[in-house]
Parts: sequence; structure tokens; C-alpha cells
Amino acid sequence: MTGRDQDRRPEGEASMFEPTVPPGSPAPFAQPDPEGAGHREVGPGGYPTPGADPEDDAPATRSLRRITDPVAATRSAARGGRSGRGGLGVVAPSRYDPVVRAASQVVGGPAGRRVATGRGLWQAATVLVMLSLVVLGFGVVQKQHCRTAGWTTPDQFWHACYSDIPVLYGSAALGGSDRPGLQQAVRGGALGPPLQAAAMWTVSGLVGGDPKTAPRRFFDTSAILLGVALAATVAVVVVGVGRRRWDAAHLALAPLLVTSALISYDLLGIALMAAALVAWGRRHPLLAGVLLGLAAGAKPLTAVVAMAVFAVALRAGRLVQFVVLGGTALVTWLVLRLVLFPGFGAGLSSSWQAFKAAVPGYGSIWLVPQLLGQSRPEGASAWYTGPGLGASAATTASLLGLLAVFVVALTLALVAPDRPRLALLALFVVASSLVVAKSVPVQASLILLPLLALAGLRWRDHLLWATAELAYFVGTWLFIAGASKPDRGLPAGFYLVLLLLRLAAIGWLAVQALRGCLNVERDPVRVPEDGSPGRDDPLGGPVDEVPDALVVRLT
Repeated sequence: MTGRDQDRRPEGEASMFEPTVPPGSPAPFAQPDPEGAGHREVGPGGYPTPGADPEDDAPATRSLRRITDPVAATRSAARGGRSGRGGLGVVAPSRYDPVVRAASQVVGGPAGRRVATGRGLWQAATVLVMLSLVVLGFGVVQKQHCRTAGWTTPDQFWHACYSDIPVLYGSAALGGSDRPGLQQAVRGGALGPPLQAAAMWTVSGLVGGDPKTAPRRFFDTSAILLGVALAATVAVVVVGVGRRRWDAAHLALAPLLVTSALISYDLLGIALMAAALVAWGRRHPLLAGVLLGLAAGAKPLTAVVAMAVFAVALRAGRLVQFVVLGGTALVTWLVLRLVLFPGFGAGLSSSWQAFKAAVPGYGSIWLVPQLLGQSRPEGASAWYTGPGLGASAATTASLLGLLAVFVVALTLALVAPDRPRLALLALFVVASSLVVAKSVPVQASLILLPLLALAGLRWRDHLLWATAELAYFVGTWLFIAGASKPDRGLPAGFYLVLLLLRLAAIGWLAVQALRGCLNVERDPVRVPEDGSPGRDDPLGGPVDEVPDALVVRLT
């Protein structure tokens, strides 16, 4: 929608994809300059305009400012951060990100300052959606050996082409003559979370023909469905990042898509989570709650983003909107389970018992004691030889770790000099939750991709993390394959190193998000590199451009 179209919109009319300022919302506030020099020049978003005053640009004196004109603030929010002199262009990462700048040499170098914004077919959303499908296509190629020879053990591990999708199709008898009904398939738990299980059961009904080739057809049909989910996620993220539309390339061009996107149906939950965050950012907490509840039904880890929403809502004094989101999400999740599980218990008891009984899974930090005991070098006089953590101990440790993540996130939101952006805090919460999770399979990290884009992290951090993920991906399958042929498989000690390296890389992303929360100067959304006006929180929705209501100052 163009600026003129927005100006012609009747007062009070809003779209999910355009930010609005509700009537009667508090006006932005101003803070006095600590040196007594008044106010430094700020942009329409209420954040310092770099270069406005050379002395104010010094890191020691630069601070967050809000504009005092409520009319200008309202117009800024309604127009998505446009300046009074006309619409601001799309941020070109090739000008400011060193990695993207180096990579742009392949196509002629960084974008010039007079380059025109893409229109029609060449808009960022269209280009990135098409590129994401190309990357996903490479994922199909990566699984080609198994598509041709079948998903058999240990061959599927040696060739690193394992996928839950065709394996579960066979083990759950989704293509057999005694194909289970929907509730029976979901109740068994083998197909994963309820919404994922329902989706797999539905897709399996579309597959027919020769039983020998049915698993491959089921995989191919699932790949099409996941491609649609990926395309939708990319489009939603482009909407959520505002001017920084090309940041959605963190999702569209992620190396992790090639290796892990087609292992399970996780992309369904990730798409719903991204849509929930954008709906919240467009001031639709009810819709955001419905989407987040569905996301939790497809991938339970997505529910932890509610921690971040609660923290920023508490600081901004917008708990009513959070209650709408949280309550709607809980009701949606319960209704989904009641529909898919027979009885009034909604399968909660059996799911909890299964979670408690599960031992630490692949990728979990709680698997380290067991791996340490298995990796004793020959001739070592002193080494850990104790048993690994049992199911009960791992469950307790994981839940305590999750509680610690929530406490740290809440503290961070309340003590930070400026209210953290929701995307940065959500990235911190999700990454930290992965580090303490009871099981972290290779595809679990996919959930970080849209958050990387929404948070605006640099590609350097993305590629460092992706390198560790790719090394762990290969090592996992070689370690599992070693159970059948120990002389060819990866020893436990090497797998332990790769596991810790991966968790450290995920932790690195959490640290980068933490630094962005604590220092606004490191946030490219609030203090853009191109000197344009910053935004408070494009994904904040009800908390965007709202004065703080609760701040804790540590002295």
C-alpha cells in the first residue's frame, strides 16, 4: 500500500498488515538531556537520528529519546515510520553488513544510494519467497539418495538423508490397509505434536498407488506442503521487519533449510508462530493468541515466545492485551487437543507421563554426562565414569532451566535502560530454551530463523551458528550409524564436542540478542545504520511508542 493510499484510509480503519495507533493512547514522552542541553534531534520514530549532532553521536552521550509532538508520533506510527519529507526506502543490507557487502561482489557490488526500490515482480517479498523455495529444493536434492534407495537403516544415516516424514508414514501404518483414524493416529503420539500429527494423517490420505513407492510420494507431497508453509513464513516475516525487508533472507537463504527443513513438519508451527508475532505487532492480540495456540499444538517450543510478550507488556503496562493473547492461546490449544484427543482429559496426562519418562535426547545438554562416560580415552587414569542423567533428573533439570530463562528474561525486560524490542527478547528466550531443553534434534533450530530476521542480527552471527549446525548435522547421523558399525561411526567423544559446539553457537545468538536488549546503539532498528529515523518496536503492537509503566533500576 502506498503512502497516498494510507492517507486516504478512513479514520479508524486498520489492516492486520499495517500498524495503527488506537485513539486515546498515551502520547510519547521526552526525556531531558543529561548535560542540560535540551533535546537532541530525533526522527519520527522517536529515536536519535545519527549524525544530527556530532557531539551527541558519541557513544558516551548518545541516549534514547522520544519525540514530544503527539501528532507527529501518531502519523509516524500510522505510516510505518515515514518521514515528513516522504517515504523512507528499503534498507539495503549490502551497504552496512560486511558479510552481505562481500557477497554482493558476485552481482556487481553493494547497492548504490540512488538505486531504485524493487517494484512488481522484484519486490523483496517475491524475490525472497522464490529463493526460499529454491533453497528448499536443494533440501529435496540432499535427501535424494533416500528418495531413490528408500529410507533404510543404517543406509539413511550414512548418507545423512534421514527424515521422520517417510519413516513415520511406515511405522504408523498411514499407508496400510488398516490405516488408523485421525484420533487414533494422534493419540499414539508417534507422529509428534497433535497438529503435526493431524497434518501428516491428512496428507497421507492423498497418497495412493504402489505401496513400495508410497513413502517417497508421501515425502514429496509433504515437501510441497512444507514449501507452502515456508513461503508463507517468509512473506509474514517481510511484513514484520518493515523497512528492513531483506533481513527476511535470514530465513529464505538459511543453510539450515537444506539440511533440516524436510525432516519433520516443524515448519508448520514456525509459520504459525511468525504469524502470531506479526499479528501482535499489528495490534491484534486476539488473532495472535489463536495463532500462537495453534503454533504450540504443532511445535510446543513456540509457546515460550509468550514469555517475551509478557515481559515487554509488563514493563509497558499493557497486561490486559497480554491476557487477551495468553488466554486465547491457552483456550485454542486446549480446544485443539479436545478435538483431536478423545475424552475430557485431552491427552494431557499421557503426554506429561511420556515427557517425564523420556531420557535426554540427542542434542541435549543433559546428555553430556552419558557421552562423557562413553568417551573415556584409553589409558586415562582419571575420567568420569558415572551414569548419565535419568529421565526424572533430566526432566527436573530441564524445567528448572526453563524457569531460569523466564526469570532472566523478565529481569532483563525490567532493568534494561530502554525497553527491549520484542523480537530481540523473543530470540533470547527461544535460544536459551533450546540450550536447556531435554531434547534438541537437528531440526529444532529451525525455530530461530524467523526470529533472526525479525531481530535484525548480522549475517556474521548467522553463519557462525549455521556452521556449527551443519557440523552437528553430519556428526549426529554418523554417531547414530556407529551403533551398527562402530568402526565406521563417529565416537562418542567427537559427538560430544560437536554437541557442545552447537549449543555454544545457539548460546552465542542468545548473547547477541541480550547485547541488543541492553544497548540500543547495537539495535539497527532503533538506530539505523543509514542515519534514518529509528522505530521503537515495529513488532511491539500495543507496547510500541508507549511510555514505560514499570522499570527496575539496580543501584
